[in-house]
Amino acid sequence: MLRFVEGLRFVFAVLTGVDVVNAKSFSPTRPGWAILLAVGVLLTVGIASIYVTNTHYSQSHDGPTNAFKQMVFAVLGLVVGAACVRVGHIRISRFAYVIFILAVLALIPPALAKLAGSSFGGVFPVRNGARRWIQLPGFQLQPSEFVKVAYILALAWYLRYRQNYRRFWGFVAPFAITGVPLVLILIEPDLGTALLLVPVLFAMLFMAGARLKHLGIVALVCVLMFPLAWWKIKPYQRLRISAVLLQSDNLRKEIIENPNRYEFLATKRQALEWAGSSGYQLVHSKNAVGSGGFLGHGWGKGVYVEHSQLPDRHNDFVFAVIAHQWGLVGALVVLACYVVIVIAGAQIASATSDPFGRLLAIGVVALISTQVIINAGMAVGLMPITGMSLPFVSYGGSSLLTSFIAISFLISVSRHRPFLLSLRPFEFDRNDDKKALLIDHQRGTHFDI
Repeated sequence: MLRFVEGLRFVFAVLTGVDVVNAKSFSPTRPGWAILLAVGVLLTVGIASIYVTNTHYSQSHDGPTNAFKQMVFAVLGLVVGAACVRVGHIRISRFAYVIFILAVLALIPPALAKLAGSSFGGVFPVRNGARRWIQLPGFQLQPSEFVKVAYILALAWYLRYRQNYRRFWGFVAPFAITGVPLVLILIEPDLGTALLLVPVLFAMLFMAGARLKHLGIVALVCVLMFPLAWWKIKPYQRLRISAVLLQSDNLRKEIIENPNRYEFLATKRQALEWAGSSGYQLVHSKNAVGSGGFLGHGWGKGVYVEHSQLPDRHNDFVFAVIAHQWGLVGALVVLACYVVIVIAGAQIASATSDPFGRLLAIGVVALISTQVIINAGMAVGLMPITGMSLPFVSYGGSSLLTSFIAISFLISVSRHRPFLLSLRPFEFDRNDDKKALLIDHQRGTHFDI
């Protein structure tokens, strides 16, 4: 028995670099450990919620089966994440472009299946009209999830020593890196994941030192192009976006009385049937959140847990289920965990002098915070329903693995910091923006997480 325990200790030490017996460096106030503790709470809440809810398309209670699958992917995510930390983001960065190209190539088959209108014998299953998944033996793979971390890697690697993005035309390459996966993801379609790439891009460009006036011009162009994009997207996608406005009884009444004036938002029939059709998920999600009260109905209790009135409650709307079971207190605990991760990630980014590590950390923080804002926002009717998972909580193997890899990059940046003989990263001369000489010693030092 003693040898077995020693063996487990050895394996854990190899994967994480932490000796569980002599880990004097443990402190929940340190950013790496704070992140791990927050992730542990989120995983526990997520698996507990998945366990008591069955999927709306199931004829039986499949919650325990899904919870077991989630635990398997959680263990796999821990192993993959620990391996990434052990290898280090510095070594992984050398293959950033290769990883990004492979991730983009994986998007092509589902996009072609969508354009062809075929599942090719079930290889590309259809769910809610979208073909985002590749059916593999025993599980489904969602390539768009892995593109998120591959995109951050590639963009951080491109921006690390450049200054051309300090000029307006220098945005061409970063936006091209963003545009290729964005178009492929929209074809599937996966509007939620596509929307994630834009704020991540802006956050990383801002951290890299891009001029605010240039970012403002790009944002203004996007706003001006919105009307054109609005008529190009599918009608059901427009309804999902306009759902935030259609919650208003007065607006729906106006549409019913003056359909021609508001035809760009919805038709008269759509306004009449909104609560029972396109607004069904939003109505029941808000009811689930509101009915939870302060402390909720308790684990596994409540109408929205015991009955399948809320579709996708185990993934996209799991936040509503959490608020229904554990009330405002439970919802605030979950949000507090994400605040811990964001603050710890920002601290890690500010503490490193490595430009690549700083951009990588900021990209991960922007990715996680945007996902949380969109997912929680759409559960309470403040954001459009776009199909966005809640990191470490929503059901889904691809999403969980991606979240673990993203978090492992944060911890790796905290632990492995190369020596740099230079100005501080992304500091520029106001007059001529001369390129700073950055000499990477290429040899990392180890810091406790």
